[in-house]
Amino acid sequence: MRANFEDAYRELAPAAARLLRLLSLPPGDDIGPAAAAALADMPESQARGLLETLAAHGLVAASGDRFRLPGPVLGFARERAEHEETEDGRNAALRRLLDHCLAQPPGAAEPGDLGAALLDRERWSEAAEVLGERLTEAEDEAARARVLAALGDAYLRAHRPVAAINFFGQALDIMRRRGEVGEQAGIFVHIADAARERGDHAAEGAALGRAAVLALEDGAS
Repeated sequence: MRANFEDAYRELAPAAARLLRLLSLPPGDDIGPAAAAALADMPESQARGLLETLAAHGLVAASGDRFRLPGPVLGFARERAEHEETEDGRNAALRRLLDHCLAQPPGAAEPGDLGAALLDRERWSEAAEVLGERLTEAEDEAARARVLAALGDAYLRAHRPVAAINFFGQALDIMRRRGEVGEQAGIFVHIADAARERGDHAAEGAALGRAAVLALEDGAS
């Protein structure tokens, strides 16, 4: 599967490849064109076109006007961002996203975008509140799973691994019911991170092992 990502990535124009890298930076699950434009410092129309290009290459999943990186692609894109974007460049992109979200009138910004931006500015309690509101508004199981995963990330970054594992577990239950193998693998990686935060190395290893099995299963499907 990784070879497929690498081949698709090499086929991208530089602007599309850069946007893919930057999309891996916010911890939130999905993003809209306006927020993506702020992240990449480009017009919204250009960002929308590039998001559609990435979707056509199978590198982002589109749901209405929202776009997300599937778990395996997310890991690949983060790796490329670390190698190809400077730390200053990555931080500047996240600052632009936060500024964009906080500049919107009340209720105008997508809660997921704002939650992601607040996470990256280490405003944990605000992020949890925003994401918690979105959880109550989730219209289906897929949306609920994404918000639960983002809440887990918020609590993990706030050094509250027990709460994080609770949210990750709820997201995992939904993904199992939906048969989302690749997404389950990503959640197990997060659970491993939370176990490491707790100092539970046995649980960390078990979670990483399960993530590897699911990733292989997803690649073979």
